[in-house]
Amino acid sequence: MHQRTIAIVGGGASGTATFIHLVLKLILAPEPEPVAFALIEKSDEIGPGLAYDTGQKGHLLNTSAGLMGIFAEETDHFVDWMAEHRGIIEREYPDTAIDASSYPPRELYGIYLRDVFEEYVDLARQHGMPVDVYHELAVDATLTEDGATITLKSGQTIDADVLVLATGTPKSNNFKPLEASPNYLDSPWPASRILQTITDKDASVCVLGASLTAIDAVITLVNNGHRGPIKLYSKDGLLPRVQSPEEKPFERQVLTMANVRKLIREEQRTLRASDLFRLFRAEVERILGPQDWKRFKRIGKNQLDLLTDDIRQAEDYASVFQNILYSTRHISFDIWQLLPQDERIRFMKWLKPYSDINRHAMPLQNGKKLRDLLASGQVTVTAYSDKVEWDDANRRYTLTTEKGYTDTVDYVINATGPATKAEKVQVPILQKLLEKEQLLPCEAGGFQADVNTMQLYVPGVEDAPAYGIGHVLVGELFDTNAVWFNVERVDPLTHAIIKRLQHERTERVTG
Repeated sequence: MHQRTIAIVGGGASGTATFIHLVLKLILAPEPEPVAFALIEKSDEIGPGLAYDTGQKGHLLNTSAGLMGIFAEETDHFVDWMAEHRGIIEREYPDTAIDASSYPPRELYGIYLRDVFEEYVDLARQHGMPVDVYHELAVDATLTEDGATITLKSGQTIDADVLVLATGTPKSNNFKPLEASPNYLDSPWPASRILQTITDKDASVCVLGASLTAIDAVITLVNNGHRGPIKLYSKDGLLPRVQSPEEKPFERQVLTMANVRKLIREEQRTLRASDLFRLFRAEVERILGPQDWKRFKRIGKNQLDLLTDDIRQAEDYASVFQNILYSTRHISFDIWQLLPQDERIRFMKWLKPYSDINRHAMPLQNGKKLRDLLASGQVTVTAYSDKVEWDDANRRYTLTTEKGYTDTVDYVINATGPATKAEKVQVPILQKLLEKEQLLPCEAGGFQADVNTMQLYVPGVEDAPAYGIGHVLVGELFDTNAVWFNVERVDPLTHAIIKRLQHERTERVTG
């Protein structure tokens, strides 16, 4: 029988999930499919990816363990794995609770991904499916109706019948002029780069951004004895809010799919971002009563005061905004599909910053650590700031806010988050496909795809053997920074690939 090759570019969580789901479905198929795998990952290991191979035990997951299972619908699989490996955890991570509400070290999650990956490599080979791993950067690809040819940095090419782009989260690229300057890190990952670059414990450091990634950069520094000032600079200066010790069920009565659909039907128009905010506001006021919504504005306010209050609310399980938004976790994708592209863009611009700080909050342990750093003055947060320049005469960076305030620092770490616009995503294989017009940009970010199968739209190729998962489809899928969501979408993706292989075999048999 003709053996088909499935190539997966990217060996982080999404690439790992794609591989293991494919192996499981292939070995359970009524008739065996002769398949070989080509797994392409530029780093030394498949599984952890940059985010989960930090080497820093103080870096915690920002999502509870009970949502981090790598198998679709088995969100507790990671918790079960921790229970099975209790000895390792008690020895290496003694402060880690083995339960669904815990926030284990990211490094431990990386070990879990690596362990599951290796198990399924062995399983694939036991069932006659070769698995070849290429630790190289994929720099180009050509797509046809018959398959894909992937070019590696070394010049080697790999022919595949099916291509899956799971290229992960790219680096930020919004401070291009700084890349030529010294003492600049374009990403806080891997954490070892920070420690190797910033060896002076008393140096001043600017972290661009104030999100969870920026906080990880702060923790890398202070957990390794950094004493100098750390200045978080961002456009909005919004710190993530703080998660409660465990997530409590919340039953929405206003912000529901039924009410969203009813609105569309009764007003006979498409959904708007403003509709979602109106429903959210009504849900909040159902709990808290009528509110002066100006008081919820956080930009420009004292971040220590806000964080202190956030910690209190988290400990009291009183974070109403978070309770509501967490409860929308499993309908957010369906709602996103109802928004036209212009309304998606409007949501990303006006509502997403506030949505993000509530839905992607920091663990309580990190919140308390950051509060103490703010109280001591070692860490500061400045909003309305995105101008950073290298001053060659003084050999330092100059930071300038919109109001004209200036400051200087010795080092800069870019933790502003990845680009979303297709043309700005600095992933070589994606840029080449975009240049050759073999991928279509999505207005809201990333590339166009059929969200039912994750099949990429390739101009001139009616049924392209190319699929995407994760950040590559950020505009189509919305929640691609959440492992649990990507795992959910891997299920229909891999189902579509298996169905494709079976259909092609039937066509060959029937002639």
